[in-house]
Amino acid sequence: MIIWRQGTVLRVVEEEKEVQWLEVREEGGKEEQAVHYPFLFGRCEPGDRVWLNTTAVRLGLGTGGVHFVGGLVDRPPRPEPVQGHMMKLRYTPWQVALATGEEPGSRYSGLLKERHSLDGAPVLIGELHSMLPVAVATWRDLSGGDTYPRIVYVMTDGGALPAPFSRHIRMLKGAGWLTGTVTCGHAFGGDLEAVNLYSGLLLARHALKADLIFVSMGPGIVGTGTPFGFSGVEQGQAINGVYSLQGLPVVIPRIQSVDPRRRHRGLSHHTVTNLASVALAPAVVPLPQPLPAEILGEIGTLQERCRVRHHWLDVPVTVGEVENRLLDYPGKVRSMGRGVREDPLFYRTVSAAAAAAFQLWKLIGAGWTAADATAHLMSTGGEDYTCPRLRRG
Repeated sequence: MIIWRQGTVLRVVEEEKEVQWLEVREEGGKEEQAVHYPFLFGRCEPGDRVWLNTTAVRLGLGTGGVHFVGGLVDRPPRPEPVQGHMMKLRYTPWQVALATGEEPGSRYSGLLKERHSLDGAPVLIGELHSMLPVAVATWRDLSGGDTYPRIVYVMTDGGALPAPFSRHIRMLKGAGWLTGTVTCGHAFGGDLEAVNLYSGLLLARHALKADLIFVSMGPGIVGTGTPFGFSGVEQGQAINGVYSLQGLPVVIPRIQSVDPRRRHRGLSHHTVTNLASVALAPAVVPLPQPLPAEILGEIGTLQERCRVRHHWLDVPVTVGEVENRLLDYPGKVRSMGRGVREDPLFYRTVSAAAAAAFQLWKLIGAGWTAADATAHLMSTGGEDYTCPRLRRG
């Protein structure tokens, strides 16, 4: 089940407090990348012999296709101080005790006993981690140079579990674009830890005082080609969670121009399953305009299948607008190996959904109810999406 190999650390390529990106050489093999989390065994140095979990590379996986350091050969792990009482990665050799925002003794425990609602706040729900920088860049652009909103990323455990694995998180926080992160379930390494998505959302809203919240798994996604056999099914579950906490769920549909897998070209079967079968509560579903006629037909079929009445918004957005919104982002954004020019429809869809969430936030902040704000945007035909300042009437 795990392919273990010994290797030698050649050099440290990148290093943060929580993660090291290493260049290693397997015994009798070639130079390859490896990831190491120092809190597990202590920091690695060039020359260290390490045990490498090489399974993902052997399987030819994408995002997870690197080696991971699973132990040091010649020296014992260096103990780290215990941070809290909540175990993550439970009942594995790597289980860690972390301080969560909910547990007794936390400065936020009392707050979560009192605050049970998101107070109508819009929550943008993505499926892929690569949607995060596009959404945040869109929100920054629509702020128009005014005071920027407080943006919090709530990371679920559907993909990578360690938040430090994400370069996007490090870049967004380093640039000051992201106010904070909350890691939920068995995901760990955020500014705040949460037991589950529900308390994670409440911590984002009330402890980190988020204006705008983005929810998705970390890097990586599991799929099998079966209707429900993919980790992104959590997007539909997040709709239910946000709605039950009296928030306004805004969903990013997965719409792609190109993909070698037919089930993901056009309107992805993941989005179809989440909106038609998993979601039990209504969500706002922004759609980039214009859309090809074939995809409009797929959306019409989906609307007929949905068991709840979602709110479908048309949002005009061009590929040029998306590129402009990403100009100041300090890193490269790719999804499934493709950039904006290779798959413009994917990026337009993400940016359109972020624009809708932004305008809903502005309207609700101006005193509109979530229902009235949604109805207003559905009636305007997209004319409000480029204007960051809205006034009722």
